[in-house]
Amino acid sequence: MLYQKQECNGALYQMCLYSMGTMPGMSPRQRAGRRRTTEKAKQEINRRQRKWRLMQLINANFVSGRDLFVCLTYAPEASKARALEKFHAKMKKAYARLGLVYKYIAVTEEHDMDGEPVRLHHHLILSGAHGVQLAEVVRECWASGLADVRTLREGADFFEDTAIYLLKEDSHKGKGARRYSTSRNLTPPAEPVRLRLGEEEEAEVPPGVKIIEHVQNANEFGRYEVMVGRIYNQAAFGAWWQIQRRKAAPDPWERLRRRRQRKV
Repeated sequence: MLYQKQECNGALYQMCLYSMGTMPGMSPRQRAGRRRTTEKAKQEINRRQRKWRLMQLINANFVSGRDLFVCLTYAPEASKARALEKFHAKMKKAYARLGLVYKYIAVTEEHDMDGEPVRLHHHLILSGAHGVQLAEVVRECWASGLADVRTLREGADFFEDTAIYLLKEDSHKGKGARRYSTSRNLTPPAEPVRLRLGEEEEAEVPPGVKIIEHVQNANEFGRYEVMVGRIYNQAAFGAWWQIQRRKAAPDPWERLRRRRQRKV
């Protein structure tokens, strides 16, 4: 049995597929090998998933050429106590006066570089608006030092470079810790489509999608496969995606979510 998870956020399509569990009739050696392969596949996919999750969040909420990439630094004499929190409060009010909604993803850094201490600073992706100049608004709201304001640029990688940059210090945090913070009004990534496929089935490239990354690994005990693509034809992909959603396996967490909602 193969387990497949497909995700779609903005123009970003992602698919992971791997062998799951053991099958009837397998020898003890085959079962042990299959478990090792399954665990290795899960570890590889989980490693990618941290980066994917942030890429999905960026793609679901921010637009290249419209939104902002900001670096906030502190003056030597500036107080750092709740400075970022105060900045967010001022930005929210300033955006409201302009009729805009304030959204952000923020990362705080304080690390050594080549043995030299680096001052505490913050990187942020902020919501912007076409035709509205917001650089001065950002600088006015940041009273603790300098604000470097640039236009958010995607390039050709769905903000992959941005996600890797923002996650680069994850190793300094505890297991399971999330390095970045977000505003509560971000649109969550779309629910994935989960399918269970037969052992011999192959993952298909969706119509309207150009694959930009394709990783495969297989041996006698099982396999895993990862595809990342750009959706260039939303109409063709959308029709195919609806069929996939109808074929989807039940979400194993749906029952728990419904139970929690009934308790509220």
